[in-house]
Amino acid sequence: MGVKMKTHSNVGDILKIDGSYGEGGGQILRTALALSMITGQPVEFYNLRVKRPNPGLQPQHLTAIHAAATISNARVEGAMIGSTELRFEPSEVVGGEFMFDIEDISGQGSAGALALVAQTVLLPLALKGQSAKITLFGGTHVGWSPGTDYIEYVYLPALRHFGVEARIETLEAGFYPRGGGRAVLYVEPASLPLKPIDWRERGRLKRVRLIFTLSNLPESILRRGDQAAETLIGLMGLQPEFVHRVLPSRGFGLSVTLTAEAEHGYAGFIRLGRRGVAIEQVVEEAWTEFTAWAKTRTAVDYFLSDQLILPALFANGASAWTTHRATSHLRTLLWLVPQMVKTGVELTQLADGGVLVRIMPGEENISIAANGKPSYIDEIAESPDF
Repeated sequence: MGVKMKTHSNVGDILKIDGSYGEGGGQILRTALALSMITGQPVEFYNLRVKRPNPGLQPQHLTAIHAAATISNARVEGAMIGSTELRFEPSEVVGGEFMFDIEDISGQGSAGALALVAQTVLLPLALKGQSAKITLFGGTHVGWSPGTDYIEYVYLPALRHFGVEARIETLEAGFYPRGGGRAVLYVEPASLPLKPIDWRERGRLKRVRLIFTLSNLPESILRRGDQAAETLIGLMGLQPEFVHRVLPSRGFGLSVTLTAEAEHGYAGFIRLGRRGVAIEQVVEEAWTEFTAWAKTRTAVDYFLSDQLILPALFANGASAWTTHRATSHLRTLLWLVPQMVKTGVELTQLADGGVLVRIMPGEENISIAANGKPSYIDEIAESPDF
């Protein structure tokens, strides 16, 4: 059950986007900037992050805007701290070597997530046939956002199935609240059109991996983390792989990222260490999130589900995948993208509690359904992203 509508606009016209719609956070901004660069569609935002405790643009958002404007030689108006309006008119996307520092915007130490800046520019560069080396400074392992370990072991491997090649290296860790991390993103040109994916059925789990990133804490913690993970994951008859990273950092911190690679899909679950909390508990928290996903038999975690939409828009056929939860982020993106690209979108509730997402480039059907009834974008409240 759905409605058919033509919602994409003509390139050259300014498309106005309500930044308060649905989840009302930075994801609307980042996704629309990426699509603006890919399609050449100028955009004008209003009500940006007006629902947030710190409304308007913050340093990490301004860094993403600066990065987008730099690679696309864009004309920008309204890019300032606290602004709730922005106008972005891109030109040609050009690769090369770049450096973007969230602290340059904030004027102080910042743990704003550099991975979110990377995701703003990665696909526009790749889809426009550009190579790039991008050095990023900011938060590498922070709350509410994916860390660079997740990007390396979940997001980028998923992109390769579409035909997008990129890699990231984390050189210095930036933990909340001090930040100061450093990572380098390498992007290669992609051949268009991209390849569609069909990840409706997850299939068997091929690999479970734990990535521990540690800074300025005793390295003996890592072995305890391994032992805790081996005990828990052994209950499923799986043998985990371990990656230990001891990185320099201006602060101290611990990140545990538990990732899963299936025959058809990927997932990752991140927990950060906290003062007074044993690493065994941190590992168990990541494990609990993993098992909640694994029991549903869906193909991807709910964050990755959001991130598959952009590449799917430029594939030479329909893509489909399942995830264990329809977040407000996902629903908001399904509202946003048909305004900028001619595509059909479907979101269907499954009997096991998961959802099926379908992206159909070139079509115009928009179907958001749950149990045979219309399901509205903003009926689920989510924790804010940065």
